[in-house]
Amino acid sequence: MIAYRKNSVLLFFLALAAAATAMSGVRATAQSGSATTEVERLKARIAQATRMLAREGIIASSGHVSARIPGTDRVLIGPADVTRDILTADDIVTVDLDSKKIEGKRAQPLETEIHTGIYRARPDVMAVVHSHPVHSVVFSVTKKPILPVSVHGAIFADGVPTLEHVGHVNTRDLGDGLARALGSHRAVLIKMHGAAIVGASVEEAFVAALQLEENAEKQLWAEATGKVEPMTAEEAARSVRQSFQPSSIQKRWKYYEDLERVATPSR
Repeated sequence: MIAYRKNSVLLFFLALAAAATAMSGVRATAQSGSATTEVERLKARIAQATRMLAREGIIASSGHVSARIPGTDRVLIGPADVTRDILTADDIVTVDLDSKKIEGKRAQPLETEIHTGIYRARPDVMAVVHSHPVHSVVFSVTKKPILPVSVHGAIFADGVPTLEHVGHVNTRDLGDGLARALGSHRAVLIKMHGAAIVGASVEEAFVAALQLEENAEKQLWAEATGKVEPMTAEEAARSVRQSFQPSSIQKRWKYYEDLERVATPSR
């Protein structure tokens, strides 16, 4: 009888251990599935941001959007060889912080270092847009500063520096140099070439990329009209508080998302 009770107790604890192991496996599977789902959602946002920027003329046949996978040293980035207007989540490529391709059926961009150079230097940055904006790039040619001349341009009141390199940013040295030029700013121009704009999310980088070009265009028109008087530091701070909060960013994202839905109702 005593032996029977001992065996029963042993079987009871073995069953508990088995149940705990099973539950641990379920939790691990659920966590893995959740992480996979989040990565897929991030890919979809990158593709959507790229399409919307292409529609607005900020990105054309070249240019790309990327995002850091939270808690990892990996980056999701738009590919080199897909027309930006029709990019989908399936086209997104995964690279590490050394710009080495990890996953993806497409080729990674020639200028992957624009993104990885910034991610290596700026842990706070979670998304990067590399664009070829017509109006903003003019300032890298004339070497005049981009000034905050619109409410939406107030986010650039601390300046938009320029990388003094003409050509592709396609080596680690150039990527690190771009990150140094960017410093703590929100955007950096690449001389006679393009720009890199950063954000704490894909949506934030997307909106900032639009606002950089909007502000540059207004400044060029203002300079053609007369003397430019940029907003004061106090006006810039107030404008940022009023127009670049999460709700403001989401409002602008939703606007362009709705435009895309109207233009392509089958998507």
